[in-house]
Amino acid sequence: MKGRRLEAMLWVLALLVLVLGWQRWRRAEPDADAPPSALQATPPEPRAVPRARLAAAGRAVVGGNPFRLDRAPAPIGFNQPGAMMPGMPAPYVPPPPPRPQLAVTGIVGPPWQAVMEGIPGREGTSVVVRRGDVFGDLRIRDVTRTTVVVSAPDTTWRLTVRRWQ
Repeated sequence: MKGRRLEAMLWVLALLVLVLGWQRWRRAEPDADAPPSALQATPPEPRAVPRARLAAAGRAVVGGNPFRLDRAPAPIGFNQPGAMMPGMPAPYVPPPPPRPQLAVTGIVGPPWQAVMEGIPGREGTSVVVRRGDVFGDLRIRDVTRTTVVVSAPDTTWRLTVRRWQ
């Protein structure tokens, strides 16, 4: 019974809000219309400016560098390749990639073979190498009783067996 009573009260309240809103809408005053003279008015014609005056103003704007704080031209042109402004640091040149830390841990033979560490792509393991083997950019040029000659595109290493102390 209590639920029906609450529902009836909510319906009455909703109907009351609806009636009050409708009455407010009926009594509302319409927005004021603009006077007819304002709707038919035309904008004034632009004032004629002599061409010589426009040209002088254009030269002043272009010569004054309006987008620079000191209103002066840049000390160096921006379209010059490799040009640097005074006081600016040199352009960044990335360092060369690190060279591998190669080490010979043993040589056995004949035919001579070496056990090496630090071969790129095989870090953490020892690799048995022979003359003529290629590992990426590294080429094993020669393996003798005491040395291993390894060449890369920009350098050559002559490695001897690492001595343990």
